[in-house]
Amino acid sequence: MRSKLDGSFGGLTSMGEKYYNEQRFKPLKDKGKGLWEFKEHDHRLYCLRKVSGGRVTAVLLNGWVKDKAGRSREEDREIARAQGYLKELLTEDGGRI
Repeated sequence: MRSKLDGSFGGLTSMGEKYYNEQRFKPLKDKGKGLWEFKEHDHRLYCLRKVSGGRVTAVLLNGWVKDKAGRSREEDREIARAQGYLKELLTEDGGRI
């Protein structure tokens, strides 16, 4: 799976803040606001995307494998978990990230 996600990671690395792909790397909305999602088939990685001076930092928060099509309660739980990790990270870091 890592080799499949390398395309998205490479796109982010080479294009920086301009990299956006509706199918593979996009910001989440609603309850997931503030998070970005790397997506490859049924695998999901949630991250914080921070842009500073044209440089992009992606901090991976959590990942999971989706087993159903469409939105599910499990997906909502995983997004909430990522939001919790993000809040904890920002609290520990004093918001510097």
